[in-house]
Amino acid sequence: MANNIRAGRITGDPIRGLCERICIEVDRVFDGCRETVNNQNYVFTLSGISPQATPPFTFTEATGYGETTVENVSVVQLSNGKSRVEADIVMPIAVTFLDTFGNAYTGTSTLRLHRDFVLRVPTDSIVPYSLRVFSAFLSRIGNFIGDDAVSVAGCYTLVVKVIVRTDILVPSYGNCVYPVCVDCGGEACNEFLSLPLFPRS
Repeated sequence: MANNIRAGRITGDPIRGLCERICIEVDRVFDGCRETVNNQNYVFTLSGISPQATPPFTFTEATGYGETTVENVSVVQLSNGKSRVEADIVMPIAVTFLDTFGNAYTGTSTLRLHRDFVLRVPTDSIVPYSLRVFSAFLSRIGNFIGDDAVSVAGCYTLVVKVIVRTDILVPSYGNCVYPVCVDCGGEACNEFLSLPLFPRS
């Protein structure tokens, strides 16, 4: 019998099996936007370089990915029901490079951006909102301009969200039922042991 109380695609009537209403506490995305910038030049001053790394250094890659710090937020209401949101966005950056002996090392830096967006911000509730930013940065073109500074050409994407912690009511099929785990290693052994001793001619 198929297990229909599990995550996955719904087949057939989506109403069938609904059994209750559940109140869940979630981070609701009240509003959001995305910004993508390509082929811009940046200079990073690095910290955390290993003392064993011997210059001159050769740039390999600069990357940043994940939750990003938001500072100095300023919100001004506009006449169209939205708000002007200004903030400093600070992305963590990791720079990988090779030293003169070909050994790989990593240094860290940050990319600080001042951004000015128009977003819908809740103004009529007791529960506060927060501004959350996800960022991704990539550069594979760059060169060292000093023992601890690198100039790169890179691109980034920001996803800015206005988050409100809220309780919402959702229809539910009940608690999830998980299938029995399949032992992948056992199957691999069974396949191996079923092979003929000698190859077929």
